[in-house]
This record gives sequence, structure tokens and C-alpha cells, in this order.
Amino acid sequence: MACVDPKARLGEGVQVDAFARIEADVTLGDHCIVRTGAVIRSGVEAGCHNEFCEHAVIGGPPQHAARPVETGSALIGKENVFREGVTIHLALKPGHTTTVGDNNYIMAGGHVGHDATLGNNVIFANGSMLGGHVTVADQAFISGGVAVHQFCRVGRLAMVGGHARVVQDIPPYMMVDGISGCIVGLNTVGLRRSGHTTADINQLKAAYRVIYRHGLAWREVISTLREEFPEGPASELAEFFATGTRGFAQERRGPSTPTLKLRIPDTEEANTEKSTEERLVLRAKAG
Repeated sequence: MACVDPKARLGEGVQVDAFARIEADVTLGDHCIVRTGAVIRSGVEAGCHNEFCEHAVIGGPPQHAARPVETGSALIGKENVFREGVTIHLALKPGHTTTVGDNNYIMAGGHVGHDATLGNNVIFANGSMLGGHVTVADQAFISGGVAVHQFCRVGRLAMVGGHARVVQDIPPYMMVDGISGCIVGLNTVGLRRSGHTTADINQLKAAYRVIYRHGLAWREVISTLREEFPEGPASELAEFFATGTRGFAQERRGPSTPTLKLRIPDTEEANTEKSTEERLVLRAKAG
């Protein structure tokens, strides 16, 4: 049997399965679904057609050592899916809000920390985690097991690879390697799927070269972006960089002159001087 507080406000057609719990001061829009074992805590306001799957906990108190007695709220848009075991925390202070937009899909075990902000059409794979005050813009893709440090930003249509440790801002449209946590190019697949044209992608490639390849000082990067890309998708980049506080993820670059070292057994080197000379020639050619 479900436990629904009389002071909760439920819209039309809301489905609450057995053993789910909805506390007082909760507002759910029309046709939301609350699955078995899910808990919607006080201070949550959600729009219509949201699905809260098994054992999701929405509106838990913020995980903060200095948590005040009274905390903030959580505001959730419409048509979101929160899969099994997802946790979303209230904002830390009264008058502040943890915000989730529309049409987001957070897979099993995902976590959204206090005061975080999610845009629309964001996808979180299993076990991804956002620290407090993180911002994730529209259509970003966070792969499985990603951990985003508090106060970081993930830009629009960025894609973060699995198990990445994000400790600085990820600019819009960029793709992050999960192993190194560095930028490895544009999220071209996501750009095409979202309807961006070839001209849009070429413009972003040109802006990418300004940011990561021209060797400009940081102020020059921002001024060049503003001057050369006043319109189009690249026009967002200058503003994103100008408002950052944690620094920005850098490009992953390989060594400029890779070398191939060929080992010759010591016994052969000791036999003749010729083998040593051949080894040096091989190393020189490899470089």
C-alpha cells in the first residue's frame, strides 16, 4: 500500500504504486507515475508526465556538513524519466532551488546534488553524479560513471565519456575522453542528430582551432571568438568562456615527435660494433 500525505498536491491521473511514499508539501503534475519504493520528499514540485522509477529518492536533504535546519526546494519540469535508484537533493538554503528542466532521462543510480541545474533533453547514463551547484546545459550527454565536481559547468550538446572525472568546465559542443578527461574534438554526431548543418559544424571547427590550436592568450581567444563568430552556434562560446570561474578542460594532445625505440639484445650489441651502429640508425629513423 502506498503512503501519500494528505497535504501532498497531486494532479489528475497520477499513478502511485504500492510501497511508494509521497510526503507533505509535494506537488505532482498530471499523469505522473511513482513506482514501487520511490520516495518524493517535502519541497519537491514537479510538472506533468514525469516517471519516478523504483526506489528513486527525489528531494532528499543536501549532503553537506554544514546543512542548515531549513533547506531549499527542488523544481522539476515535465516529461522526465528518473530510473531506479536516482537521487536528487534539495537546495542547501531556503529560497534556493535544485532545478531539472524538461525531457531529461537519468538512468539508474544517477545523482543530482544540491543547487544543481539541468537544462532540457539531457541524458545521464548509469551511475553518473553531479556535485553541488553544477550546471548541465541542454542536450548534453553524460556517460556512465562520470563524476562532475561541484560548481563545474557542462555546456550545451557536450558529450562526456564514461568514467570521466570532470573538475573544470566543459565548453558547449565538445567531446571529452573518459580516460584523460580532456577534450578530443567536437561532438559531431550529437550536432548532426540535433539538426545542425554542415555549415554550422564547419563554423564550430574553425572556432575550435581558435580555442585550442592557435596558441593565443586567453583574452585573445575570447576577443577573437567575439569578432569572428558574432552569429551561429559558435557565438555561444565566447560568452561561456567569459563567465567561467573554474577554468576549462584542455585538449588532449599527443607528443609532437613520437619515437619508436627498437631494442636489440645485449648479447648482439656486445658481439660487434656494427650492431650498435645499426641500433642508433634505426632509432634516428624512427624519430
